[in-house]
Amino acid sequence: MSDELQQFSMGTWVVGLAVVTAFIGLFVGIASGRKAMTATSPRQRYLWLAWGALSIGGIGAWLPHYIAMVGFEVVGSTLRYDALWIVGSFAVPVLAAGVALLIISPPPSKHRRPTTSVEISRLAAAAAILGLGLAGMHLAIVSSLVIQGSVSFDPVLTGVAAVIGLVLGAAIMWSISILDSRALRLVASLVVAAALVAMHYTGVFGLSVTVDPEAPRPDGLEVFSILFPVFVLGMLVVTIPITALLMAPDRVAAELELEADMLAAESLAAESRGRELELR
Repeated sequence: MSDELQQFSMGTWVVGLAVVTAFIGLFVGIASGRKAMTATSPRQRYLWLAWGALSIGGIGAWLPHYIAMVGFEVVGSTLRYDALWIVGSFAVPVLAAGVALLIISPPPSKHRRPTTSVEISRLAAAAAILGLGLAGMHLAIVSSLVIQGSVSFDPVLTGVAAVIGLVLGAAIMWSISILDSRALRLVASLVVAAALVAMHYTGVFGLSVTVDPEAPRPDGLEVFSILFPVFVLGMLVVTIPITALLMAPDRVAAELELEADMLAAESLAAESRGRELELR
């Protein structure tokens, strides 16, 4: 990393905020993906898939990477971000997560019932797609940097960051497919969240810059101009699947209670018919 680059100009608290944000997004996304695998209604399935893709790709992966850029500064140059690259960096992981979730959660048919059983081929394909999406997201964020001069990156550290992304893609898909305990998914989400932030810093520490003070000030977005509204909106949006997940056990209990009442009513009706037959 060049001497002109500063990673923690605003303090190391940024790392903690990034990890916490990643944890929230991943935990909700993994739980949503798990719900999609067992949903019997196509509408519910696609709704859970959408929440899972947005939570994993947008809030769990993209937002923490962008939060970590808060302390990133280039000495001697104005730092801006290209809007098109930022939009692309958000779209790539969300789309990759959506495709990956579709692969491990194919629609039910008369030959296939909703199930949480693991299909290795589907799991491997989904892990590869999500991993490539995470690697592409990181490259897009790095490419969005605009300074008075040029930015280059070390291919070794960038490759290591990409490998971490592939491993994390496998870990996320594995957590959705295998872990049926909320406590285990919580632990897995925390570990993956920390690794996602480590992936970011691995790639960014490989950056180097050449500053040209005479170059014109770059055009683009400041980090806070997009981070604050996106962070607030993301936290508000993620409350919707959280509420649905918290209410899910109550709905199941209500359905079971209704089924029990119906069985009790049928039993009483059968007993009443039996008595009538005896009286005759």
